[in-house]
Amino acid sequence: MSSRPALLQTNYLPNLKTQLYEGKIYPPHYRWQLIVILIITFGIGSISVSAQENTVRGVVKDAAGNPIIGASVVEKGTTNGMNTDENGNYFLQRRSKNPVLEFSFVGYTSRTIPVGVQTVIDVVLEEDKAQLEEVVVIGYGSMKKSDLTGSVVSVKMDAIKDISAPSIEGLLQGRAAGLQIMNTSQDPGAGAVVRIRGNSSLNGSNTPLIVVDGFPIGDAGNLSQINPSDIESIEILKDASSSAIYGSRGANGVILIQTRTAKGGSTQVSVNHRTTIGQFTDKLNVWRNPLQMAQIANEELTNAGLPALYTGQYNNGTYYPSLIEIQQGKWSNTDWADLCMRTAVVNNTTATLSHSTDKAAINLSLNYFDDEGVYKKDNFRKGNVTLNGSYKLAKNFTLQTSNILSIHKRHVNNTLEYGRNPLWPVYDEDGNYFVASETDFGHPLIISDNVKNETQGRDLISSLAAEWEIVEGLKIRTQLNYNYSTSVQDVYNASNTSQEAHDMNGIAQMNNTLSQDVLSETYVTFQRTFADRHNLSVMAGHSFDYNMGRTLGTTAYDFVNDALGNENMGAGNPQKNVINNTYQNSKLLSFYGRLNYVLDDKYLFTFTMRADGSSKFGKNNKWGYFPSGAVSWKLHNEPWMQKLNVFDEFKIRASWGISGNQGISPYQTLNRYGTEKYWFADKWQTAIGPGYEAGREGANDRYILWGGIANPDLRWESTRQWNLGVDLAFFKRRLRVTMDYYDKYTTDLLREKYLPLSSSYDKMWVNDGNIRNRGFELTLDGDIVSRKNTSFSATFIFSRNRNEVTDLGNAVSSGLSTDYLTGMQYEVCGQSLSMFNGNPSVYAIGYPMYVFYGYRVNGIIQQGEDPGFMSSDGKDQPGELKYVDLNGDYAIDDRDRCIIGDPNPDFTASLNLSFRYKNLDVSVFLNGVFGNDVIYNGYTYDPRVKIKRWTPDNPTNEYPRLNSTRSYLFSDYFVHDGSFVRLQNINIGYTIPVRKAFIRSVRVFANIENAYTFTKFDGYDPEVGVDGIYWGGYPRLRKYAIGLDLKF
Repeated sequence: MSSRPALLQTNYLPNLKTQLYEGKIYPPHYRWQLIVILIITFGIGSISVSAQENTVRGVVKDAAGNPIIGASVVEKGTTNGMNTDENGNYFLQRRSKNPVLEFSFVGYTSRTIPVGVQTVIDVVLEEDKAQLEEVVVIGYGSMKKSDLTGSVVSVKMDAIKDISAPSIEGLLQGRAAGLQIMNTSQDPGAGAVVRIRGNSSLNGSNTPLIVVDGFPIGDAGNLSQINPSDIESIEILKDASSSAIYGSRGANGVILIQTRTAKGGSTQVSVNHRTTIGQFTDKLNVWRNPLQMAQIANEELTNAGLPALYTGQYNNGTYYPSLIEIQQGKWSNTDWADLCMRTAVVNNTTATLSHSTDKAAINLSLNYFDDEGVYKKDNFRKGNVTLNGSYKLAKNFTLQTSNILSIHKRHVNNTLEYGRNPLWPVYDEDGNYFVASETDFGHPLIISDNVKNETQGRDLISSLAAEWEIVEGLKIRTQLNYNYSTSVQDVYNASNTSQEAHDMNGIAQMNNTLSQDVLSETYVTFQRTFADRHNLSVMAGHSFDYNMGRTLGTTAYDFVNDALGNENMGAGNPQKNVINNTYQNSKLLSFYGRLNYVLDDKYLFTFTMRADGSSKFGKNNKWGYFPSGAVSWKLHNEPWMQKLNVFDEFKIRASWGISGNQGISPYQTLNRYGTEKYWFADKWQTAIGPGYEAGREGANDRYILWGGIANPDLRWESTRQWNLGVDLAFFKRRLRVTMDYYDKYTTDLLREKYLPLSSSYDKMWVNDGNIRNRGFELTLDGDIVSRKNTSFSATFIFSRNRNEVTDLGNAVSSGLSTDYLTGMQYEVCGQSLSMFNGNPSVYAIGYPMYVFYGYRVNGIIQQGEDPGFMSSDGKDQPGELKYVDLNGDYAIDDRDRCIIGDPNPDFTASLNLSFRYKNLDVSVFLNGVFGNDVIYNGYTYDPRVKIKRWTPDNPTNEYPRLNSTRSYLFSDYFVHDGSFVRLQNINIGYTIPVRKAFIRSVRVFANIENAYTFTKFDGYDPEVGVDGIYWGGYPRLRKYAIGLDLKF
C-alpha cells in the first residue's frame, strides 16, 4: 500500500478527469485540492503559451539557401537584438507590443518584417550588388577594392584568429605577397622582423610604418600594445601609389590596422581563451656521455700541441678527473638542460563587450597574456584594455574615440648555460652550489637566483575624432592622436654571476625611458557622381606631429654585499657611478591630397601629393615632396570583353610614385657638442666641446670615431617605384588571381662618410648611394567547393624580390675596399663574429645587401695530398680545411676572398587550405623560404659533429680534425642552404549547436603551430634575421593549443 496521499498517486489524475467529465461530486476535503491542481495546470500552460508568444526564432539564409553567419536581427526602435549563429539561426525575446524586426548583413539588402502573431520567421536576404564589393582601408579613407589602382592586399583575419601571439606581426608570415616576416626569436614577448618588398636603406629604417585607426604610431616589429583579437582588418600598402600619401614615412610600405567597433544594433558579449604548450622539435645539442666529451676534449688539446685536460690533475684551480675516473662512474652526469628549462606555456584570455544603437556604439575589450618561456623564470606578461566608441551628436555630426592601454612586464632569464659540463654536480659536499673554480660563473642556478633583469612598461594609444558631413558628399574630419610610452628596467648582477660583476663587486642598473607622440590631423573629403558616368573623390588635409623621447640610465658598482640588489644604488662606490641621459624631439608638418576619378566604371585614375617639412633635416632641405599617380582599366566592363563570357574581373593597374625615408635620429644636421671624461689632478675631469663619439673601430674598439659636424644639405632618402599589376577573376569569382611586378629604386641613401684629417672629425652624415629592388608577386585564391554544408578553399602566394646595391658613393670618402680579383667595391657591414675576428657581411656594388665575403673551401686536406697552398700556422696540414687559392700565388690571404653567399631568399611561397563541413572547420597552412644562405658555425662546437671529425683512421672530407687553438678564416664551409618549408599551422575547430537564448555560439578548437619543418639545414632552425647569421639558442618550439570561444 502506497504511503502517498491518494491525490498524488499515479492513477488519481486520470480518474479525476473522468469523474469531472461525468459530473460526479467530490467530498469537500478534495475540492480545494482540485482547485489548486486546475490553477497550476492552466497557469503553467498560460506561462508556456505566453513565453512562446513573446519569442521569435528563425533562420536567415541567402538566395542559394546557405545560412548567413553573423546577420543582424534587431527589434526596431529598441536595443534588443543579436547576430545569427554559424547555422544562421536566431532566437529573440520580443519587448514591444507590436514588434518589427530588421534583418541586415553587409553586402545584402536589409529587410523589415512585422512580427504580428508569428513565432517563427525565416528570412532570405538578397545580395546588394552595390554593397557586396569588398571595402578596404587606405590612407585617410576607404574605397571599394574593385576601384583600387595601387597594390593593396587585405589579410584574412579568420585564418589567424585561433593562434596566440604577443603581437600581430609574427602571425602575418606568409599571409600576403611581398610581405616578409622573420620570427627570429622565441623569447617570451619577442617581436618579428618585418619587410615589404626588400631592404631599401643602409643606415636608415627598413621597417614598414604601422598605422592604427588612422594614427601612424611607428615602425612595425613588436606591436605588443595591441591585442591581435581586437583587430578587425589589416591592409598592406605596397606600392608608391598607395603609400606615398604617408610621404617621408612610406618608403618601406605601410601596414594599416583597424580595431573592432560595435555593430549590429545589439549588445554582445564574447569570451575566448587559448592555452598553448610548447615542446622542442629536436633534441638539445649537448654532451650526454661525459666520457666521450672528455676524450674529445683531450684530443682537441693534443692535436694543438697542448697537454690533455682530463688527466686527474688540477688545472688553473680546477680538478679534472681522468678518463678512468669518469669511466668508473665516480663523477656526475648532470642534466643541466633539465635544471635550466621547462615546458613553455602561454595563456591568452580576452573578454569583449560591445553595444550599439542607431546613435551610439561602444566596444570594450580586456586581455591578459602570460608567456612562460622555455628557460625557468623567463617570462612576459601583459594586460590590455581597448575602448572604442562613437556617438552621433546629430544626423551629420559624429564623434569617435579609440583608446588602447597596455601594461607589460618582462623578466629576462634566457642566458642559462644548459650545455654546461655534465661532470660538474649541482651541489658540493657542503650543500652549496658547486663551482669548478673561482672563475666559474656559469652555474645556471646561481645566475637564476642572483641576476635580476626586469622591465615594466606602460603604453597608451589614444585618439579622438570628429566628423561633420557639411552637405551630402562633403565631409571634414579632424583627429587628435596621442601615444605615451614609458618603461623602467631594473638590473642587478651579483658578484658571483660574471667576471665583470666579480671584479666590480656587483653591478646595479636602473634605466628609464619615456616617449610621447602628439599628432593632429584635419582633412576634407568630397565625393560625388555626375551623370551616372563620372565618379569623383577628392581629399585634402594637413597634419602636425610632435615626437619627444628621453632616457635616463644609472649604473653603480662596488657594493659591500649583494643583499639589496639595485634597490639602494647609493650603497655603491660613488666614485664609480655612471649616469647617462638623452633627450630628443622632432617635428613634422605635412600637407597632403588625393584625387580619384572613375569614368564609366571602367577607367580609373588616382593622383596623390604630400609635402613634409621635418626638423630632422638641414635648412636647405627642410621640405620633401612626394607625388604619385596610378591608372587602371576594368576590361571586364567593356562590352567586347563581356561577350567572351570568360572574366568576372579583368583589371590592369599601373602606378608610379615617390616616397621618402627620414628614419634617422634628430640633430644629425646640426653642430653637436659632446662630453669626455679624463683623469687629472687625482680625480676625473669633464671636458665639453665640439664633437661627440660617433663610433669605435680597431681591435677591441680601441679607437674612437668623432662626429658632430653639421651638414645643412642633408635631405631625405627618396624611393621611386613603378608597379604593374593585374587582377583576374573566373568562374563566378571562385578563382581569383592577382599579379604584380615592381621596380623600386632608392637614392640619396643616408649614411656616414669619412672626413679628411684636417677637419678634426672622422665621420659626417651625407646622402650617398643607391639601392634597387625588383620583384614579382602572385596570389591565387580559389573557392574549390562552395556548397550549403561544405566548402573547400585554397590560397597560394608567391613572392620574388631581387635586391641590388648599385652605388656606394665616392670610394675614398666612403672608405670603400676593392676586391683584388674582380675590382668590386665594397664596405664591411653587419655584426662581427669573434670566431672569425671580423664581419662576414658586406655591402658590395652589384650585389644584394648583406652578401657574405670570404674564402672558398674544397673539402678537407687528406694525408699525402698537396693542399695547393702553404701556411705558417698549420692550415696546410692533413685534416684541415682545404682553402682554395683563387689568385694562384700558393698562399691564402685577403686576395683570395670573394662573394660566397647571399642571405636574401630567391623567393618565398605559402599555401593555405581551408575546409568546412557543417559546424566543423579545418585549415592547414604551409610556408616556405627558398634559396637563402645562412652562416652556421655549429660544426666548431656541435657534439654530433665532433664525434665524426677527421682522423687518420676516419679520413672524412666533411669535418676537419679537432684542434682547440685553430684560427678559422670565414669561408663557404660555414655557409649553408637555409631553405625550408614549414608546416606552420594545423587548425581544427567545431561550433557546438546551442539552443540557449543567452548563448549565441560556442566554438572549441585546437591547433598545432610549427608542426614540422622540411630543411637540409644542420642547426636548430634555419629561420634567421636579414643578415643570415645563425646564433644558436635552442630548437624551435612545436606549439599545441586548445581554445574556447563563447559568444553571448
